[in-house]
Amino acid sequence: KSDPWTLGELLIEDDEGEIINNVVVERLEEKLGIHASVTCTLAYDDSVAELIGERGQGFKLMLMLMNNARLGVSFEGIGLIENAYRLAKEYAAERKSMGKTIDQHEMIADYLEKMDVGLRGLRAMAFDAVRAVELSSRLEVQLGFDPPLDEAERKSLERRMKKYQRRARDLTPLLKYLASEKAVEFSQLSMQIHGGVGYTKEFEVEKLVRDALVLPIYEGTSQIQSLMALKDSLGLVMKDPGRFVRRLAAARVASLSARDPMERLIGKLESMKYGAMQHIITKITKGKLQQVSQRKITEWSSAIKEWDPKRDFAFGMLHAERLCRMMAEVEICKILVAQAARYPEREELAEAYLERAVPEITYLHDQIMT
Repeated sequence: KSDPWTLGELLIEDDEGEIINNVVVERLEEKLGIHASVTCTLAYDDSVAELIGERGQGFKLMLMLMNNARLGVSFEGIGLIENAYRLAKEYAAERKSMGKTIDQHEMIADYLEKMDVGLRGLRAMAFDAVRAVELSSRLEVQLGFDPPLDEAERKSLERRMKKYQRRARDLTPLLKYLASEKAVEFSQLSMQIHGGVGYTKEFEVEKLVRDALVLPIYEGTSQIQSLMALKDSLGLVMKDPGRFVRRLAAARVASLSARDPMERLIGKLESMKYGAMQHIITKITKGKLQQVSQRKITEWSSAIKEWDPKRDFAFGMLHAERLCRMMAEVEICKILVAQAARYPEREELAEAYLERAVPEITYLHDQIMT
């Protein structure tokens, strides 16, 4: 080709019978990692296209595609962490220092346990998320059965479908955020356990570090996931502040009176989460409501008429990532404690995860509050 960047083209016949280049592959991108997946630049100029789906539904379908892709990236992150952990564990069991293998040194043992516990917590949340997606999809199909369902059964199925859809929507940004961020953190930890050889191409761990770096970027950056979680969580509070107050009160009661120690701890973590959300809302609404601390939270939604996103949401956007990580960690704790209540063999994992998560959640809470 005369154009040195033209790597390929797609010749088709348009509606008038003329042969045209519908799309040109202009270049292959040279990336830091994930080399097995080719990324290229496509150029469209007066291209012929076909409408997929109904006109006007493009944005809705795009969001559906993105949400499913974000769950896929979450599992990609979990798979990468699994590989990084196995490599680190295998290497640490063979590498000797000061008369013993390094996996017996306290610092390395702590690193390995951190990776193992974090990985299993992420996996638990991932299965919870995809279960919600699967059940909501099945119920949607069931609602379209012929002959039609009776009214009572249809309403019951719709309620369940919306419940699972809400659950999937809540977990997707939290899972995508945490799996991506921990993939970077744990792949680097695996390299650190390998030491100098981990930085060489002789060992696979350097590839994992490079591959992990894209996960917080594509299919919606970590910052976008944080803003989605912030928007959804605070939106629900403003829509139904009474429900938020009841949940906050229930969490505080559970933190003091629940019989099971882990249930009391979950109540404490939820209280911190709701307290951070209330603090952010108070800061956001401060410019709209004079002396907001003296007003009932149930009056906030009716009092707010107009918003200036650049000014009014500044405090929320500042802390969106901290709140997102906090919410994700609390959600994993809740899932693991609920599993431990049903399956005693999961209790050890729940305790180990709580032991590591509580200080981090407390730290994030204090950052937001101060």
